[in-house]
Formats: sequence, structure tokens, C-alpha cells
Amino acid sequence: MFATHSSALDTASIGERLARAHLTGELADVDLAGLADLDAAEDVRDAALLRLGWMQVGYLLVGTHPAVARTLCLDFSVVAPLMRETILEGSSPLRLPHGLLGAGVGHAFLLGRSFPFSDEEPLTALNASQACLTCRVDLQLLGRRTQSPALLDLSSATADLGLDVAHVSGPWFEGWATTEASLAIDGHVVARGNGCDVMGNPGDPSAAVAWLARRLAERGSGLSAGDLVSVSGSTGLAQVLPGQTLSGSFGDLSTVSLDLR
Repeated sequence: MFATHSSALDTASIGERLARAHLTGELADVDLAGLADLDAAEDVRDAALLRLGWMQVGYLLVGTHPAVARTLCLDFSVVAPLMRETILEGSSPLRLPHGLLGAGVGHAFLLGRSFPFSDEEPLTALNASQACLTCRVDLQLLGRRTQSPALLDLSSATADLGLDVAHVSGPWFEGWATTEASLAIDGHVVARGNGCDVMGNPGDPSAAVAWLARRLAERGSGLSAGDLVSVSGSTGLAQVLPGQTLSGSFGDLSTVSLDLR
């Protein structure tokens, strides 16, 4: 779904080390501070995904919430492929990898049709909302897989697979626009947010889907029916530790939990 670009870096070698880090939970001894631009970052990311052999099922947006963007030092939202292998099923506990940055609650939208449906369809929040068939709560863990750079930026986060670690999703629901999200640790709510907080949109978090569609259109691509779009961090990010139980919810509509070890 993403195009591959040329780069002077040894992207295959860097990608292989990143892929190994994603599989082992360790940190790769690579420095992504030397990436020239976003194209070079995407080259590294694509090399890592090729080595992993994972399956893309949609897209991940990181940094759509102002608090998350500040925490991760991002000026713009990161667009990354959403991989099936990062979506956890069942109630198995998750062993926390090194480099974990935190957990948050966001939305996972399911596209019911292509967006845009035609070249003439405006890529607006309203049309994006109509293209989304349904939504579910997405309990997300973000983390880095590299020892460097000390500070994140758009290119290093992009190369590092969008900082994606894992997702646990709840049942599908409708009426996502103004529902309050919450993150609890061991039964105590530590963060709250609202779909209205996403990308500063006053009405609907699916505005992030419209923003993604515009980004993809710039690359000659678009969203397809069946794509998942994970919009991270309606609650911001909270630090978590082994032995804790996380719970994410959107009011009474959808709740999901994850045991950490």
C-alpha cells in the first residue's frame, strides 16, 4: 500500500536490524538520526516490513492528539502501515518490550467503502464519517525499537514502524463522535479524553481519516473497503509497568483490557 523510494542508506541492513528488534523486544543498535528525509525513513520502514513478512490491514496514525504529539516531539502525525501481527486477539498477557513509551486509548475505524469513492468526492470529515462502517475502542501501546536518536522526530518515528507495538480492540460500536474515552490501570482511571480532541477537530475523530485520505491522495493512493484506520491516543499516553492490567473504554459502548507481564 506504500510506495518504495530510493535512498543512499543501507536500508536493507537497517531494516533487518529493526525487524529483529521488533521480533525479540530488544533495542536495535541503529541511529535513525541520519535519515535525510521522510522518503529515506519510508525506505527503512519498508525494508523492515519486508524482512518481517507481516500483512498490512490498514493504517496507523500516531500523534493526532496534541498531548501525544508533544510527548513524542512530533510536529505532524505519523502515518504507518497497520499490521495484522500487532493486533492481539483473546486474553493472552503481553510481555512488555524494551523501549515502551506508553499506552493510550484511541479509535479503530473500519472502512465500509473506498474513500474517496471517486475522483470527484471531497475528502472532508463528513464524507470520511460516512465512509466508515463502524468503530471500536483501540487500546494501543507505542514504543521505540532503536537506541538512537535520543529525541524522536517524524522521520525516526516513521522508520520505526510508526512506533507501533500492539493493539487490543473491543467490540464494534457506533456513535463515536463525542464519546468520552478513558484509560484505567488496575481499575483506576489515569487518563480521559474525547473523540473531539483528535486533530483539534470540534466534532468528529473521523476527521483524522479524512486527513489520512488526503495524505494518501498525494501519493496517488486511497483507502479501500475493509481497511482499518487506527487513530491513536484520544487519552494521551500513560506510562505502564509489568504486572499491571490496562483497561480502555468509550463510555459504556466498548471496553477492552490487557494484562502486562
